[in-house]
Amino acid sequence: MNALLIEAIEMIKRLPQSGLEKAVESLKDIKSDCDREKKNLVLPCPHCGSFNVVKNGHKRKKQAYLCKECNRSFVETTNTVFENSHSGETVWKQVIADTVDGVSIDETADNLNLHHETVFNMRHKILFALERDELNNPTKLEGICEADETYILESLKGRKFPHGFWREPRKHGAVATRPGVSHEYICVCAGIERDGRAIATSVNRATAGKDDIEQVFGRHVGNTTVILSDGAKGYNVLEETGLCSVLNAKNEITNKSDNFYNINTVNGFHSFIKERNRCARGFATKYLNRYNALFSKIYRTTKAVVDDVYELFADMDNRYVTIRTSQTQGLLRI
Repeated sequence: MNALLIEAIEMIKRLPQSGLEKAVESLKDIKSDCDREKKNLVLPCPHCGSFNVVKNGHKRKKQAYLCKECNRSFVETTNTVFENSHSGETVWKQVIADTVDGVSIDETADNLNLHHETVFNMRHKILFALERDELNNPTKLEGICEADETYILESLKGRKFPHGFWREPRKHGAVATRPGVSHEYICVCAGIERDGRAIATSVNRATAGKDDIEQVFGRHVGNTTVILSDGAKGYNVLEETGLCSVLNAKNEITNKSDNFYNINTVNGFHSFIKERNRCARGFATKYLNRYNALFSKIYRTTKAVVDDVYELFADMDNRYVTIRTSQTQGLLRI
């Protein structure tokens, strides 16, 4: 499905007038068949869950229903992520696929013949749902895991600098004004199983301290987790508080041929995050943890994740959020 919709749109664009008319008629027939299938479905009330519902006219060209139990009306998209959306499942899946593949918003908008702002809003609803899901159902790291930090230059894309801000605006691709790790960098703490799941979260600037590491990893590790770190003392807090075991990858090496004690896997995850950040010419810092949630889900996946993300996005009860909510609530402010 990744390129099927784009291919169909391009074919329609190149059709002569007679062929275009036939294509539209065929699409209308297909849509009518789908609508008839939907009419045979009995939708439960999204407010009380009752199946005692009757048809109740139309609302904005959508079939409306009335619940006989709670006496409230609704349409099939009420309280879903598709409420007030003019795009269907196919378009949403293509936006998800482009988000997973790192396609720019402008390219997605051009391919789907949508406005840039529309795709931007759709993408951030998807990212918002992924971040909320990770907060509500934190990923558990088990077995041998690696942990380390990487640093992303702060970005204020889309924001006007207030008068007297502590630094001047930077152009895309610019570097920090100071060498080394400074408060201009956002610290991304990452952990990853050697053959499985990953997490990444930002909670502070510059170097991560004990409190930051405990805040990031506290909900993601357990008694059976063994963390391999680069020797940073901050990770000892995980062992001191009894959350998990911690090994120093540098000190535990017994000989040069011992390849067990290394953090190459998490360093590869860091490279993936930085590459995606570079391709986007910097993610706005306030949205960084939403992209971290996306990267944690898609990194090293061996199967198509578009359907998984779509099901997560669409099958959540009362997951409807407004554009204002997705772009103002739960932002990273550090």
